[in-house]
Amino acid sequence: MAKHRRLIIVSTLAYFVFLLAMLPLNLVYRWANPTLPVQVVSVSGTFWNGEVVAKHKLTGQVRVNWTLSALPLLWGSAQADLKIDSAGAQASAVVKASALTGEVDAKDVNVYVAAELINQALRANRVSMQGDVELSNASLVLNVFDRKAQSAQGNLVWVGGNVSYPKGRKTKNANLPMLVAKLAADNGELKADVTTADGLAVAKAYAKPDGWGGVSVMKRMIDLVGEPWPNKASPDSTIFDVSERLF
Repeated sequence: MAKHRRLIIVSTLAYFVFLLAMLPLNLVYRWANPTLPVQVVSVSGTFWNGEVVAKHKLTGQVRVNWTLSALPLLWGSAQADLKIDSAGAQASAVVKASALTGEVDAKDVNVYVAAELINQALRANRVSMQGDVELSNASLVLNVFDRKAQSAQGNLVWVGGNVSYPKGRKTKNANLPMLVAKLAADNGELKADVTTADGLAVAKAYAKPDGWGGVSVMKRMIDLVGEPWPNKASPDSTIFDVSERLF
């Protein structure tokens, strides 16, 4: 009798696991009916291996694929291989999240953004640039409960090129070298130290757990652009500092 009962329980669990594994993603999407800042074009696949195609005026059509592992769910975690692809950008990462601790661990993060896509975002400020941006083999551990960055590692590289920017009523141009932003975490803050390929500092950026972020620009960046500076200052002096709420 006990054996028969165990067999029924195991068979029932297997049946429900099978139903969940084969659950069409479009049914889940229609049931959840989320409010998103993008236009959803299509939803396909299953909850475990799905694809969403969305459209935004800035990025155009974006395809998001993921493969979700079932075993970590037994410990209150989720792990997925994530891929994002569009005409102007590609990204991939292995993401693990814990519902108990609120920790999100992203590994093998690779991101590529074409200059054309960046220029669409910069157009309103009359700024344009050449050269693509790439992040390779980066990692980030973030706690969503307190919004603190626990660790970060990776280099965001801009290959360099011509940059045009407004100065009064005129448009000026400068040819900049390759710049590298080294990611790090310090006391819960996400930081990026921007340097030339030779390691000379030109700027610093940060994002705090309270939602504030900022950028500090050093005189060396002004020297690279070729703009005159009225006051005497060393190349490592901070001559421009701005901060605002990011979220």
